[in-house]
Amino acid sequence: MKKYVIDTREKQEFTAGSKARNDINEILERKGYDKKYIYINSKKSKIFMFRDIFSTYKDLKRIVEQLENNSELIIQFPWDSLAYKYAKYIKKMSKRKSIKTIVIIHDINSLRSSDKFGLLYFKYLIREIDFLNCFDYIICHNDKMKKYLVNNGISDKKIISLGIFDYLVDFKNKVDVNGNFKCVNIAGNLLINKSKYIYCLDQLKSEYYNFELFGINYTGKNDKFLKYNGSFDPTKLIKKVNTGFGLVWDGASIDKCDGNWGEYLKWNNPHKFSLYMACGIPVFVWKKSALATFVKQNEVGIVINSLKEIENIFKNMTKKDYIKYVKNVEKIQKRVIEGQFLNDAIEKCR
Repeated sequence: MKKYVIDTREKQEFTAGSKARNDINEILERKGYDKKYIYINSKKSKIFMFRDIFSTYKDLKRIVEQLENNSELIIQFPWDSLAYKYAKYIKKMSKRKSIKTIVIIHDINSLRSSDKFGLLYFKYLIREIDFLNCFDYIICHNDKMKKYLVNNGISDKKIISLGIFDYLVDFKNKVDVNGNFKCVNIAGNLLINKSKYIYCLDQLKSEYYNFELFGINYTGKNDKFLKYNGSFDPTKLIKKVNTGFGLVWDGASIDKCDGNWGEYLKWNNPHKFSLYMACGIPVFVWKKSALATFVKQNEVGIVINSLKEIENIFKNMTKKDYIKYVKNVEKIQKRVIEGQFLNDAIEKCR
């Protein structure tokens, strides 16, 4: 059976793009999928957006018409262009050519809407559910996201929970259990408008642990407690983060995850979590997050209600306790860096 994956790529793209999407493409290529790209404009003006509507449809039609009968097609969602209506064309052609279709979800925009249960929320929700329902199988993040989709009109029989995203690297990072493991690593976009809680961490100042910050757009303090280490590409970053815990948190508060990004953690699997697993380090996650179930079941970290709990946790943590967490993470680390979570999910689409 012939297998294909279609993804979008920006014409003016000079960066490596999204690692999450790139890793999925690489895993699928390793499994024998033929990769097809639809090129779009990175410029967001109305002129280019309208051009994309027509050029995307033209390219999609050309690619789908060339697919072999009785093959398999995977796409990643959402697309970077106004492509919601194109799913209907894929559904029509897949039925005609007996093609099995699978969609892999990265984000659900309705869940990130600031206008919960308002016009914007339902605008996103209706388009997303219509789009996803056009596919034979849907790979979503976790069971909580699956429940959300089922409650909004998608059959549970066609939804597969991924577990967590993979994070491909060609080496196994070795954790330094003899180092200063009483530290909390925060990696990602450190922009105050997105991660405001980071700029409140000074309130937690403690002699028992410290924060290690990695990423772009940091404009806060840089001292022994809040140490800024700069920004690195994904592979180099993993080699830098080799002890302590990773933190998956979002919003403006140190007491809970709040705001659009914080609330989104109730359904979302941040790629940051997979980064920490690839590093080989355990994590702190919000107790109400979707990831809390995975963390507890696999004993790869600690769930917390507030960042204020971290000091007491480190006060009582021994090296033996830390080594136990690291050994549990090693089992997940191997699967993450080899792409096993996606492989397993695709096998369930048979």
